[in-house]
Amino acid sequence: MSEFKISQYLLRQEAKRIVEDAIEEEGEFDVPALETVQQICDGHQWVIYTYKAILLCAECDTSEGEEWLEGVGSEYDSFGEHASKLAYATLLTACIHKLNSEGE
Repeated sequence: MSEFKISQYLLRQEAKRIVEDAIEEEGEFDVPALETVQQICDGHQWVIYTYKAILLCAECDTSEGEEWLEGVGSEYDSFGEHASKLAYATLLTACIHKLNSEGE
């Protein structure tokens, strides 16, 4: 396997980068930043590659992602699917927090 590493710090840094890209796109193309954030998170390598999703779930605080999944009534059929959904929700909630702090 690769030397892929993830931590809470790297998660926050990636959320910051995603939000910066989304804000830039909002200004350039008039696409809501939240919509862009959701699209980026949905196709992010930490979400679509099960190995990376599992590492994110193991190494980062996923409590807000778990709450988000519970709030939307998410279901899953396998461990890998759950890890990917939880990785998405964790990355998305980190981005939403960053996006909200940018607006203050």
